Amino acid sequence: MNDENKDIAEELANALNEAETKERAEKEEAIKAIKKFTDQDEDDNSLGEITLKSIIGGDILQSRFMLRQVVFFMFLVLLAIIYTGNRYASQQDTLLIDSLKVVLQEERYRVLTMESELLNASRQSEIVKELKANGDSTLLHSTTPPFAISKKD
Repeated sequence: MNDENKDIAEELANALNEAETKERAEKEEAIKAIKKFTDQDEDDNSLGEITLKSIIGGDILQSRFMLRQVVFFMFLVLLAIIYTGNRYASQQDTLLIDSLKVVLQEERYRVLTMESELLNASRQSEIVKELKANGDSTLLHSTTPPFAISKKD
């Protein structure tokens, strides 16, 4: 009976080993299927061998890392374009503001000059000079001093 028990034990051990081997193989197949389905490889995080030849030749652009980052690179390019455009527009606005400040200062000076000329021309002595130059003599200087009119209650 002892030999029979040994044979049965060996058969059970062989069956157990076969079941374990089969289970491991099924697990490996499942892992391979999942990796294939998700397009992930074991060397997914690496860029492979990076050499000057691969960079100049453009092989680095075909690596999985670069292909996955295309959207991010496009986003960065879009941000750079927006930044450059915004800076250009702000420089144009600054130049316009500076030129308008110069024009405003010139107009202020012109208005001050015109006010000064108008104030000078509206003085009584200047008006009399103009009237004499035109030959109009109906207006004369007042010989009596001005007086206050009082109100009677």
